[in-house]
Amino acid sequence: MSELDEQLRDFVRRGAVPVPHVPDLLERVAAGQRRHRRRQVAGLAAAACVVAGLGVAGVVLRPAGHDRVPNPAASPACGTVTIRATGVDPGDPGTGLPGGLVLVLDGPAARTCAIGSGVRITVGTGTSATTGTIPPTFAPVSLGVGQHASVHASWRNWCGEQSPAVRIDFPDGSATESELGRDVPACTDPATPSVLEFTTAQLTDVQGGGQRP
Repeated sequence: MSELDEQLRDFVRRGAVPVPHVPDLLERVAAGQRRHRRRQVAGLAAAACVVAGLGVAGVVLRPAGHDRVPNPAASPACGTVTIRATGVDPGDPGTGLPGGLVLVLDGPAARTCAIGSGVRITVGTGTSATTGTIPPTFAPVSLGVGQHASVHASWRNWCGEQSPAVRIDFPDGSATESELGRDVPACTDPATPSVLEFTTAQLTDVQGGGQRP
């Protein structure tokens, strides 16, 4: 590994290594941008041929460089909320104790997101998917900029994929998702659907780098 590779790795790891001096850096960047634009044009031409062959109507292709940078203030209030970490308690089938699911959310970038009635939590895809919805009786939690919240649900009888994804859909049309690990509730009855039931949500403090528990 070259000295430059080592410096870049340390920079990513600690953010404290100065960027090395490269005499022709601007020329390299400009040349790279020109190559990138040529590849974009070629890719769009190929994609246009595919779309025409499939007969898809109303599809407009634009170079990515012409897209506008999204304005968080103009986006849905929950559009920039992300799942920071997940935790699963598989439960104990022997005692009938259900498992539990905990999702830690990072707050929005611009406006407060309400975690309340209508927010839908879905684990898995297809016929094995299970969904729990926050009921109207739950007092909403206001998740502000820079804040974090934990969403809790009971979960039992998972007979779907080994490492399912979890998705949160908000009433404003936005959504966020993350992968769960292999620690999922046991499949106790393949003929019975998995059950996911919302229990509570609350603001929480988050320490460290946001790794999965």
